[in-house]
Amino acid sequence: MNNHTDLDQLADAELQRLHRQLRSLQLELRSLLDNKTKQLKKQNQIITVLQLEHQALKCEINTLERGVHAKRNSLKGNYLINLQQQFIEIQRLSQTERTSLWELEGHIKKIEKEIDVLRKLEVPDSCYKDTIHKVQKSVVKLENRLDVVNKKCSDVLTENSKLRHSIDHMLQDRANFNEMWQSMVTQFNDGKKYIMELIDQSTLAYDQREELYNKLQVLKDRNENDKIMHIQEMREMQRRLEHDAKLQKFYDIKCKKRLNLEMEHREMDKKLAKKEAFEKQLNEYNEIIDKMKKLYEEPDTSHLIAQFRRQEDENFALFNYVNELSHEVEVLNDVTQELNDEIERQQAELLEKELKQKTEALDYLTEELQNAEISNNEAKHKLDSLDTRLQLLLSGIGDIFKELSGEDAPILNVLSFNTLLTAHNVKLFIGVIERRTNMCISNINIEEDLSNKILAKKDRIPKFNVKDNVKQRY
Repeated sequence: MNNHTDLDQLADAELQRLHRQLRSLQLELRSLLDNKTKQLKKQNQIITVLQLEHQALKCEINTLERGVHAKRNSLKGNYLINLQQQFIEIQRLSQTERTSLWELEGHIKKIEKEIDVLRKLEVPDSCYKDTIHKVQKSVVKLENRLDVVNKKCSDVLTENSKLRHSIDHMLQDRANFNEMWQSMVTQFNDGKKYIMELIDQSTLAYDQREELYNKLQVLKDRNENDKIMHIQEMREMQRRLEHDAKLQKFYDIKCKKRLNLEMEHREMDKKLAKKEAFEKQLNEYNEIIDKMKKLYEEPDTSHLIAQFRRQEDENFALFNYVNELSHEVEVLNDVTQELNDEIERQQAELLEKELKQKTEALDYLTEELQNAEISNNEAKHKLDSLDTRLQLLLSGIGDIFKELSGEDAPILNVLSFNTLLTAHNVKLFIGVIERRTNMCISNINIEEDLSNKILAKKDRIPKFNVKDNVKQRY
């Protein structure tokens, strides 16, 4: 009640002061109006006098236009122009004074209206304290909600850090697997290269064997032909040797002396015939030797014999060389067969090793894939739970933003059409909420300070939150 009486006293004092100011302004206005009316009357009289003088001057100008007083007339014309300009200036000043008087009347009416509004809008202290208490409760609620939201955000950040750690571990496992796989691929390529080298060596050995086999076959054919010719020559020589032996035996038998003359004559005839035959054969041989000399262009028979023997030695050497080559070919065939068996055995071992390594790698990869799928499913489940929690947080932040009357916030103009709360723009909304809460707290503190200061003064009426309190009241 004491506060109410103090407020009434302050309002009455302010009202009396305004009444005094109004009276003084009204008196000043009346004095100004009187002065202006007097000035207007004087000016009208001056205007009428000037108009009469103007008419008289016109008459004089008409009469004295071409007379001796032309210079005087020009001076009077200038004087009249100056008077007319002074009249226009006086009219302008009177118009400005009228507008200023009209503005003063408007200000006076406005002040009277404000005084009436102040008389009507009187608010008790109980309503003011209730509003302050409500605002403090709402601030406490918002602070509690903000604390809960911060805790949830910290939980989400810890979960995210754990997920990042697990993802880094999985990436490290993947890098280790890639290194193992690369080493296995390099080993496989080295084995493949070694196999290709063995195949190339085997093909080269096979080609050499085929070439040597063809040469050996040619030499065998040549040896067979030489052998057949040699056998034929040996048979011919054996036949001649047998023939000579028979002849020798026959000659030995026939060399015995017989007593029969006829037989002797026959024998002599036979000897002569044989001698002639030998001579004839000798001549034939000589002719053959001469032909051979002509053919080989060698006059000496000893050289021909030496050449024949040398040719026989060469043939015998070739025969021995062919035998050696056939033996070497057989040895090479045995070696190539052994190499082929060794290559087949090594290929089988390599295939077994590759199959074993591939099966082990596949087992390891399948196990790793199963583990990765399990961890992926767990991560997806955690991600879904985090998404739900994030949506709950976003909905809570949106409710707080709406409760703080954020529909007309400037952030909505920044977001244009996409005014939905998402994980990308949540920081903007949280910043707006924080600023609004800080503004509410600062406004409450400022209002408390102002109320204390204004209530301490006795010569002023408190003007803070009067309209807002009346609106809340009604």
